[in-house]
Amino acid sequence: AWPEDAVPAGAFRTIADIVGAGGRRVVLTAIEANEPILSSKITGAGQRATLSATLQDGMRAFTIRVNDVEGVAGFVLPGDRVDVALTRQKDSNGKDRSSTDIVLQNMRVLAVDQIADERNDKPAVVKAVTLEVDTAGAQKLSLAASVGTLSLMLRRAGEASLEPTRVITLNDLTAGDVASTHERSFATIKVFRPSKD
Repeated sequence: AWPEDAVPAGAFRTIADIVGAGGRRVVLTAIEANEPILSSKITGAGQRATLSATLQDGMRAFTIRVNDVEGVAGFVLPGDRVDVALTRQKDSNGKDRSSTDIVLQNMRVLAVDQIADERNDKPAVVKAVTLEVDTAGAQKLSLAASVGTLSLMLRRAGEASLEPTRVITLNDLTAGDVASTHERSFATIKVFRPSKD
């Protein structure tokens, strides 16, 4: 029994709606006892339990290469949310213009290497991470991977806000020290004017 006005979107109302649709269904993510069965948690009738079945409408799966550092030391797991940063060493003219910028924010991790089970809670150093992105996001990642190094930043669970970002350059690494040095210098300067006597 479930309150009529509180049935979650995508919930199946009867067993017949699930098993009588003309094909076998497979569970994609864990379903707890007494939890409504949602269409997003099981495959369509006759559909295989592949990664493509877990994608939301209009979204794509895109895989990026990572190592132990870029992959947050293996602590990124399926179901986590991450931001993707691009670090470039040189510009298009070959000049050293080191910079880091945020390419995408709040992206859902679909799989690490070939593991897509969200119940997996064991950190492991992986070589690839698959993210759920829209078409434009996939294009950005493809371009970014060709011009620099991509790194992941793990988000706190439940945090969905998007922050305004800017490009960080080498100048930003020492900007704080320079400013404080100038302030100290100006604080000790005294101006002496010669008297008319």
